[in-house]
Amino acid sequence: MIHIDWVLEHFAELVEQNRSFDFYWYPRSDMAQVRLLNEPGEEPTLLPPGELKKEVTGPSYEVIPNDRHLVFEEMEYMLPFDEQLAAFREVRERVKSEHRALVGWRVLVRTIAADNVMISNAQGRDTMTIALLQNNTLPFKEYFDDIEPIFQRHGGRPHWGKKHTMKAPELARLYPEWERFQQIRKQMDPDGVMMNDYLKELLGEEGE
Repeated sequence: MIHIDWVLEHFAELVEQNRSFDFYWYPRSDMAQVRLLNEPGEEPTLLPPGELKKEVTGPSYEVIPNDRHLVFEEMEYMLPFDEQLAAFREVRERVKSEHRALVGWRVLVRTIAADNVMISNAQGRDTMTIALLQNNTLPFKEYFDDIEPIFQRHGGRPHWGKKHTMKAPELARLYPEWERFQQIRKQMDPDGVMMNDYLKELLGEEGE
């Protein structure tokens, strides 16, 4: 564990030097936990100070996943990559000033390379994500509702499988191929077999 200020100071270097990099920020302590993934023999020159919690060698699909049995609520937004971490800094200040007493879980920040996948959260832009996590026995709605506008002001796209409040009109502005996706979806599933009430609302097809 290291203080979050060290991570903020060296964020650009950590992204540049590692194949995969993310960090957890713990609001109550203002400390951070850094996770790095690299090919054997390609270790970075910059390593976080402090104690190494765990070192594992193996295929990434075995090393990266965590086996969690705790139940939690989560909101995650994908934002344009920003070496200065402006969105995270704003989130951090808001959490510290308004939610620190009730936030029992950490905030995750990670980076994703751009892709060209239709309505992918990383379509057309290098991406950084910020995820809010909260134990399901603790209140989360007020916390998530207060932070979500920060993500949206910074051009964030919500994770499709996690909590958010955005609907089709707002989402359509975030994805250059939104209309083309809608056309292809209807061609592939004209009877709406793969749709449900939530997806109809999300994609703006309630009346169809």
